[in-house]
Amino acid sequence: MQSPRATGSARRRQTGLTLIDALVGIAIILVATVAVHHAFVALGQLRRSVSTAADAEQTASFAASLLAIAAENAGAGIAASTRWLDSCPASPAITATPRPVVALVTDSGRVDRPDSLVVRQALQSRLAAPAAFAAAAPAGASFRVQSPDGFVVGDRVVAISRAGSCATAEVTGVTAVAPGVIDIAHTPVGVDLPVTSLLMNLGPARRAPMLRFDVASGVLRSTDMLNGDAPTPLVSNIVNLKLQYGIDRDGDGALDDWVGASVADGLDAASMLSAPRALLERIVALRIGVIARSEESDPQASGDFRWVLFDCELPDRSTCPGRLEGTISGSAAGSYRYGTREMIVPLRNVLWNRDP
Repeated sequence: MQSPRATGSARRRQTGLTLIDALVGIAIILVATVAVHHAFVALGQLRRSVSTAADAEQTASFAASLLAIAAENAGAGIAASTRWLDSCPASPAITATPRPVVALVTDSGRVDRPDSLVVRQALQSRLAAPAAFAAAAPAGASFRVQSPDGFVVGDRVVAISRAGSCATAEVTGVTAVAPGVIDIAHTPVGVDLPVTSLLMNLGPARRAPMLRFDVASGVLRSTDMLNGDAPTPLVSNIVNLKLQYGIDRDGDGALDDWVGASVADGLDAASMLSAPRALLERIVALRIGVIARSEESDPQASGDFRWVLFDCELPDRSTCPGRLEGTISGSAAGSYRYGTREMIVPLRNVLWNRDP
């Protein structure tokens, strides 16, 4: 028979978990679960914010790169012919004149609205300069030019009279008539061209030597202005596009100032289409600024977005040449992340081919 002391010791050793102990343990587990949940939620929000911000920056960079590539080609095959194209008559529409305007910016008139850009180039690769006429070409007659090669059926050509008449046509036939001389049949033109005229080849007519870049409903798009094609969407989620000319004001070959396509500077679209070659050759660069938003919204980005383009390091930022700023506020911001991208593009074809 066990003693009372031995029985009491056994009872103490057999004592288990009490209800209070269980409730305390459950409370600790619940607190830990809530803490882990909040950590995962915060991590997810951070990852979403980083992802949407990167998406906006990538979109802006891609759009700016596309525009920069197009601007780099401005004047290719045309810049070497500007001295002759300068005699062509002006027109309110760039599609109606072959004048040597290789990059045309149209200002939207407001800092929060996108500008547009027209880039012109020649797409032929055989002729570096216009071919000289070998005979006069009355209205309706074929062009006889001194060129053993360089023209094929389907090319778009510009006949340039040094007297000030210019005509655009499409080549319909090419016949060799003498060594180094060919006869070019073409769609009708309504001007007489003397023997001193020149013929410039723009390349295949079905390709796009003149592209317009603009933003519509948040989409950057390009439009073939000569063939009547529908606009081609390029990049979505573009909020704003701003463009400025880089001007060499004193003709020393160095860029002096950045200005928009303003009437005050005589660089609005209408003035540019009638501007003399001396002014056009002072435009030596383009500055491109793009603002894009993310594809998906971010609840953490609920405030206004203040943007600045074309900033500088001057103590007084208001004196930065061409500096632009604005705010996307309230519901317009839409809880999206935004990114900006800027690029400077030298107009190399203009710089390399202008007269010293």
